[in-house]
Amino acid sequence: MNFLEQLVSEWYEYQGYFIRRNVKFGRRARGGYVGEMDIVGYKPETRDFIHIEASTDALNWLKRKEKFERKFTNARKYYTEVFPFKEMDMKPKQIALVGFNLNPNPEITSWESLAPNGSPWGDIKVEVIHIPKFFEQINAELKNKNPQNDAIPETYPLLRAIQYSAFYNKEK
Repeated sequence: MNFLEQLVSEWYEYQGYFIRRNVKFGRRARGGYVGEMDIVGYKPETRDFIHIEASTDALNWLKRKEKFERKFTNARKYYTEVFPFKEMDMKPKQIALVGFNLNPNPEITSWESLAPNGSPWGDIKVEVIHIPKFFEQINAELKNKNPQNDAIPETYPLLRAIQYSAFYNKEK
């Protein structure tokens, strides 16, 4: 797992999701798997089911979208097998977390992902979050949380480090 997957896992777990990382799916008869989901989470209060693929690659957008589309489409075929909830009627939210570009193309915020054969959810809109925006969201929430009296739990070391940085480096 890379630092970005670790941070995403910590952030969503901190937000109340039960998280699983690097979930393999589609065991092949001759060994190996069809694919792996970077981060999946479930939030019981809201019944939100999320699947996040995080990438720091430098591919152009078309190649990147193609890669994510394949990963999300393949995973959707196995959601109910990997997560056999009694009631799996909630539509999964799929998020592609991409790129370090400080000036991302604002038009690239989502795309419609076609449903694979047998998918009970139909087409799904894949949300695109650019890594700088993801860090902005975290910083915005943590910058006013004083680590001396409202520290992020030590089980989230990356978030805790960001909390200290955001709190002690906020604009005066």
